[in-house]
Amino acid sequence: MKNNQKGFTLIELLAIIVILAVIALITTPIILNVVEESRKNAAVDKAYGVIEAVRLAYTQNQISTDPVTGKDVICVTYGTVTTTDTNGCNSTAAAKVGTTNVSISGDTPSQGVVALNTTNGSITLKKSLKFGDYNCSMSGTTVSCTK
Repeated sequence: MKNNQKGFTLIELLAIIVILAVIALITTPIILNVVEESRKNAAVDKAYGVIEAVRLAYTQNQISTDPVTGKDVICVTYGTVTTTDTNGCNSTAAAKVGTTNVSISGDTPSQGVVALNTTNGSITLKKSLKFGDYNCSMSGTTVSCTK
């Protein structure tokens, strides 16, 4: 009588499982790095969003009936900040430029100070913006975030 059995032996199945385990061990750190990098990039995007929201609030305030005048540097604060964080600011307000609210869609930083120079329109971060575990600072016009 013919022995017509089809299938895999136990050794073949174990070899496949070992190969899949090795592939999983190699790819897991790569995937985790991709996830971490995307979170960091999201924090950078949020910081740019806050900066542009401050710039927009200033522009909207200037065309309102009560524009900001006589101020060289306006600071917008988020969270708890010290007077050292706001040195050089003519006015500080929690998420306001003059009488205009800084409207942000998405996450608001838990901490930070954004300074807008009304003379030349430049924006700097006097205190880094904090989004979750990331602190975002600014060098020139480039924002970078670190954990």
